[in-house]
Amino acid sequence: MQEHKSSMCLYTVIIGGYEELNELPSEIAASSLAKICLTDDPTLTSKTWEIRVVKPAFPMDTVRSQRILKILPHRFLPEFERSLYIDNTIYLKRNPVEIINTFCENSDISVPLHSFREHVYEEFLEVARGGLDDSARIFEQMNHYQLTHSEVLKLKPYWSAILVRNHMKKHVIDLMESWYRQVLRYSRRDQLSLNYAEAETGVNINPIEIDNFSSTYHQWPIYKKRDVSKRLWSPGLSGGMTLFEKMEQAKNLQLSLDNKVRQLVDDYAEIKEKYLPKRAPEGFTQERYYQLNPDVAAAGVDAVQHYLSFGWREDRKWK
Repeated sequence: MQEHKSSMCLYTVIIGGYEELNELPSEIAASSLAKICLTDDPTLTSKTWEIRVVKPAFPMDTVRSQRILKILPHRFLPEFERSLYIDNTIYLKRNPVEIINTFCENSDISVPLHSFREHVYEEFLEVARGGLDDSARIFEQMNHYQLTHSEVLKLKPYWSAILVRNHMKKHVIDLMESWYRQVLRYSRRDQLSLNYAEAETGVNINPIEIDNFSSTYHQWPIYKKRDVSKRLWSPGLSGGMTLFEKMEQAKNLQLSLDNKVRQLVDDYAEIKEKYLPKRAPEGFTQERYYQLNPDVAAAGVDAVQHYLSFGWREDRKWK
């Protein structure tokens, strides 16, 4: 039986002024379905979305503030039983009511598969390569997954730009809370952890096999006035720096220290050469020098000549 429209909603999230809100197509805008944009911008207006202003969970971390709204609709949209979440960059081609009913009929959560990444571990490497999060945290997460649920790293990752959920069902809530805990503890890039949360909770996700760029349901990416710098991870978020930056800093420090040591050695040699004695010091005797330096005596070298040429530089004892 088809759900009444009031029991479901379409929603998106705009936090931190990352990009300009995309309006909905006219045929979707005309629908009586609730269409909600959660945002921290009190000045944001829309002709097609109902704007709901929210307080960011983490004012200094807009990405995780966006993730909590995206992942946990049961906390923020409890008046609806079902929901279709779309990233702001998704352009819908089909009626969202039809999409929700189609996928929620046989599964309580449906998520597209990543159409151009074959394994979860590849997504980890791509996130690190693109500077989308702290690489030290990324590889810590991947290492922990390898130790606890290694099989998820070889699975095909999900593409979480579209989420269809019976979001008030208990097992869906359990899955979403587990997913969000991973985003809090590890990388803010949520596609790294959804497969793990699925394995951890045992809640099965219905995979939607569509091309991520274009399908009968959507077109992606569609955006305007995007501040791409806000997409990248910044050391200022945690007061740290990426693993690669740390390695580069350590390498530069080592090179600097090596250069300083070489300079000190050269300076010492130059000083010694400049102040090389022209005669043996007062009280110098060959017999005492031989006693203190038996290798010189064994070589049969003149004590004074040896001291002036080598002994002084080598700080050999002579008295």
